[in-house]
Amino acid sequence: MKTIILLTILSSPFFPACTTLSPDHIKDHQWLYGEGYRLGDQLKFDNKTYSTRGDTILKSNLPVAVIVMTSGDLLGSNNDITIQSLATGEEGLYHEK
Repeated sequence: MKTIILLTILSSPFFPACTTLSPDHIKDHQWLYGEGYRLGDQLKFDNKTYSTRGDTILKSNLPVAVIVMTSGDLLGSNNDITIQSLATGEEGLYHEK
């Protein structure tokens, strides 16, 4: 029992290190291509070419992909989004610029 309590106390500082990103955060930042499925070298959801509606990515108002996962840290230095093509199911990774 003491071991479980000790491990819980020691590991608790790591829990706030990861967080999901809000839809507003995703819209307000630029994203650079990392690997996998590619929409372009850089994504910016500014309604000119790409925009979002919920978790769906639209290109010229046509759905092309969905955001399947977001991750980041509280310092904002390791923020990523994982997208998935609606046509092929292939996933791609983008990093916050």
